[in-house]
Amino acid sequence: MHIPETLFISGLYKRKLRMEIKAIIFDFDGVVVDTEPLYENAENRLFREYGVVVGEEDWRRFKGLSEEAFYQYIRDKFKIEVPLQELKKRGREYLKEEFKKNIRYVDGFLEFFRAIHDSYITALVTSASEEILTWIFNNTKIENRFDFVVTSQDVSNSKPHPEPYLKACQLMGIKPSEAVVIEDSINGIKSSTGAGILTIGLATTFSPEELTGADFVAKDYTEVTSIIKGLIKGRDNVESKKLDEIVEN
Repeated sequence: MHIPETLFISGLYKRKLRMEIKAIIFDFDGVVVDTEPLYENAENRLFREYGVVVGEEDWRRFKGLSEEAFYQYIRDKFKIEVPLQELKKRGREYLKEEFKKNIRYVDGFLEFFRAIHDSYITALVTSASEEILTWIFNNTKIENRFDFVVTSQDVSNSKPHPEPYLKACQLMGIKPSEAVVIEDSINGIKSSTGAGILTIGLATTFSPEELTGADFVAKDYTEVTSIIKGLIKGRDNVESKKLDEIVEN
């Protein structure tokens, strides 16, 4: 489990390792469902159709963007001379084909969710459109298990802006300080931490070293569970202990 050293120095652990958690908020892609490879397959198919070659930096930039922002970006960046709606329609067709065949839950998500859902309000905050999300719930084995859902169409500003997570807190009737977010992308972490919500970065899409903007970084749901247990139990004199010892004891 990766702990950003700057947080330990700032004393944030002492303040946040004794907190009342009322809600757990999940990102969707890379946190609930393992879709990042499916997006890449569909997007590569779309790019080949228009003769586009995408570099590594652009792939990184795509992760966590809303659907609208993604298609606008690639259309402008690669000078794809087709109407935006046509490009989006074609991309959605390819994406649905991938989802229909290959979508699955992230390892450990179902077990974690079943363990916490009776004790906490749950919300899903995603950059996906309502249309795509509804299609997934209606046409694949993925189910809507959440008390509240915020899609890109529910806000004026998508991630990395904090509005999506602030909207979720508003819907749940809680303060940002009463929630924990699980995010896998850099844009998502900027959004949740910008909203003032303690954030666990789940290293499914980016490496732990790339997620240092999060308050904690976990490699899997076993580590997510340990972190949340540590937050609930709390500790005095946090500065005198290693955080690994705090969350494991």
